[in-house]
Amino acid sequence: MSKRKFSTTRDILRFEGHDRAAYWRRFAMLLTLSAVIATMGMLRDSGAVVIAAMLVAPLMTPILGIAASMVMGWLGRAFKLALIVSGAAVICVFLAWFLVYIADVPRGILIPDQVLARTDPGTEDLIVALAAGVAGAYVQINRSEVSLLPGAAIGVSLVPPLSASGVLMYFEEAAEAYEAGLLFATNLGAIILSACAVYIVYAARSVVFSKGRRKLNFTASVVVTLAFLTFVVIQLGKSTYNRYLETRTEAQLAQTIRDWADPVSVEIIRVDVNAQRKQADIWLIVDLPIEAAFKVSSIAGLLPESLRENPLVDVLRNELGPGYLVVVRFQNRIGAQVILGTENVQQAPDVEEISEDN
Repeated sequence: MSKRKFSTTRDILRFEGHDRAAYWRRFAMLLTLSAVIATMGMLRDSGAVVIAAMLVAPLMTPILGIAASMVMGWLGRAFKLALIVSGAAVICVFLAWFLVYIADVPRGILIPDQVLARTDPGTEDLIVALAAGVAGAYVQINRSEVSLLPGAAIGVSLVPPLSASGVLMYFEEAAEAYEAGLLFATNLGAIILSACAVYIVYAARSVVFSKGRRKLNFTASVVVTLAFLTFVVIQLGKSTYNRYLETRTEAQLAQTIRDWADPVSVEIIRVDVNAQRKQADIWLIVDLPIEAAFKVSSIAGLLPESLRENPLVDVLRNELGPGYLVVVRFQNRIGAQVILGTENVQQAPDVEEISEDN
């Protein structure tokens, strides 16, 4: 191994420098700042602030240190760093919960989109994390490419999922908090595995493929990492499959509602299906005929006869099956088309036809 490679390897393995206490103090400070920024950014629903938290987060370095220690067969150091990262993750979750608690955010309000964005991990997140791990390890080895490190930090999400988990625990959304934690676990395992591959390719082939205790330690650590990732992938596979089912069901449900209303104009505002919980949330607006504006009657009496004969509830039951909890937000409006300057008043065209013309 050349002098330069030896120096680079030593810097990667001993990233704390000569004063470890000072490094870990800085680590604690930056981790706290990152958790605070991420939590406040999520509460304000600001993506820019959350990105700032990604840049401040110091977790990438010790995670890459775990990978480097595994490759070199230093299981004791790898285990110690893994404990530090796990402890830091728990602290981030608790800190986020505490910040929301101190802010006394009402539990009845809608959860911000920036929080919910971290509750739907899938296999695509695993691919992103693998690529980010390669980028981070590559930057460590090739110091001339250090400008790429912020991009790797933004590409993989470490502190924001932990903060989202803490916020969701405050809102008593345990299932969503677990999903946010799963996103962090996905990133953690994928970064370690892909960084190991980069270190092996660039500098550590002689260590990994040599005989002796180091090779045995490396093999054991990789097996543990793969087992962890296998568990994560199984969970991600379930989430991805559920999301596919939900997307397909939502599209079919929207078309079923249009078919039910036809030829009456209906505008579908929202269709949200949760296959795992067997819940559906539907928002739609039905255009009443012009004559309804001159009638004094119940809402049901104002509806077109075709919609009264075939209730929407029956249509939804046929599409989703029994056992679903469906919330329907149904709103009526008068749809009219007026030719200005004349007394010609007609029924308004279908909402979809107007959208297609525009």
